[in-house]
Amino acid sequence: MKTKEDFLKVIDDLAEKYPTLTALYKAGDPRIRMQLEAAATMLSMVSADIEAAQLEAFQKSRDSTILADAAMRGIVRKATPARARILAVNNSETSPCVIETGRNLIDSNGRTWRIATPAIVQPEQSAAFEAVQIVTETLTHTVEKTEPFYAVEVPESEDDTFLCGLSVKLDGEECVFRERYVNTEVGERVFHVESDERQRTFVRFGFDGYVGVQPADGSTIVLEISRTAGAVSLELGAPFTYEYLADPAESALDLTFDAQILAGANPITLPVLRELARFPAIFDHNAVYLAEFDFLVRRNFPDMQFLSVWNESAEERARGASLDNINALFVACLGADGEEQIIEAGELLPNPVEITDLTGLQEEVKATIKAADDSYRVRFFTPVIAKIGITINARVSTAYVASDVRQQIMETLINAYGKISTAARHGQQKILFRKVYQLLREKVIALSDGDADLTVSIANADHGVRPELWQFVDESSLDVTVTVANVTAAGWS
Repeated sequence: MKTKEDFLKVIDDLAEKYPTLTALYKAGDPRIRMQLEAAATMLSMVSADIEAAQLEAFQKSRDSTILADAAMRGIVRKATPARARILAVNNSETSPCVIETGRNLIDSNGRTWRIATPAIVQPEQSAAFEAVQIVTETLTHTVEKTEPFYAVEVPESEDDTFLCGLSVKLDGEECVFRERYVNTEVGERVFHVESDERQRTFVRFGFDGYVGVQPADGSTIVLEISRTAGAVSLELGAPFTYEYLADPAESALDLTFDAQILAGANPITLPVLRELARFPAIFDHNAVYLAEFDFLVRRNFPDMQFLSVWNESAEERARGASLDNINALFVACLGADGEEQIIEAGELLPNPVEITDLTGLQEEVKATIKAADDSYRVRFFTPVIAKIGITINARVSTAYVASDVRQQIMETLINAYGKISTAARHGQQKILFRKVYQLLREKVIALSDGDADLTVSIANADHGVRPELWQFVDESSLDVTVTVANVTAAGWS
């Protein structure tokens, strides 16, 4: 790839051919320099695009390619609604109050929650119930010109909510969701959900005589669209109110937030899609294919701080054979809210602890795996934090400030290998020396100087084959020393 400096060097070499402009160019006349530097900048950008295009077939990097790849895989921008436990206190001395499912509540931020479990609150007593942060809308569509695999576009949200669920009726009869028409007979009322390269979402039906059912002209399709705000957080004791009062007794209720049962999750972000792009392009959402359970869980729970899924073979490479490992899948995870148990390693790495009292997120992960293949036993273990120590000794020119260079080096390494980096969120992260050298020379200008030098030492970069290890770097595990030296080129002065 040609850089801006490469083009400016060629311009310098050619300047002597134009003696009239050479004096102005060497004097830094902005009328000349601005045009030439602008052209050099644009050519360097074109050069970068050309190089990216050459590698695009082997390593997806452009946003448009990643979105198209996600559409091919059938990845839909779907959020996960939060689930909370709400405490109801009845201040009435005489009247009990019945809390019914399906009623809507409003929290202190104006978000809508739907009551999921019923409760009866006796006078001057309290009771707890559960609610899901979700709001629904209905779209009615009339088929005017039918065609095979007829599609109906789901409208985008008009606020900050995200799509989290769909139910479909065709001419008043409920349709069943069937992923890519798997195991679908002719005439079955099924629908499939997909998105395109612009992340528009569609509900698609079948093809008469081949698979499913094809809506006829004049048919009525009703979509019930569920949306959620995704990842939400509430303070303990935050107030709730009914959307409207259906019974005077409800005015005596005090509703407050008691606990978060399941943290919501926002749709998959572009950095996550870029990571998923390295999985097989023919992946068909069947986790049994090539044992892609890691992809399955990561696709359904994209906001996890850490996730590692491994099988019996990987477990026995790490800790030896055991009868308990037969036909088991192993999961170590930490959700966005950090409720799951973790272990921090010291000088010695402790063994993970098997978890039997599962959190709401772990129950959801287990249910997702069981829905894909219920023949496995799913075992959960604690992630073990193992910080990776990196020692950097750098020498730079006196033209740079040592403390600034040190800060740039630390920020670069933490962005690439830190706790919240994409690489660290997977198990068995390995930091390669050549990658560190390449990264620092690209991101830290002072180290790209021809006279600059650096040495890298990585401790605990590879703890064997321990799949439950959450390995990352932070400020406490980085030891960066930067010295300055007079590297002025020898010459007459």
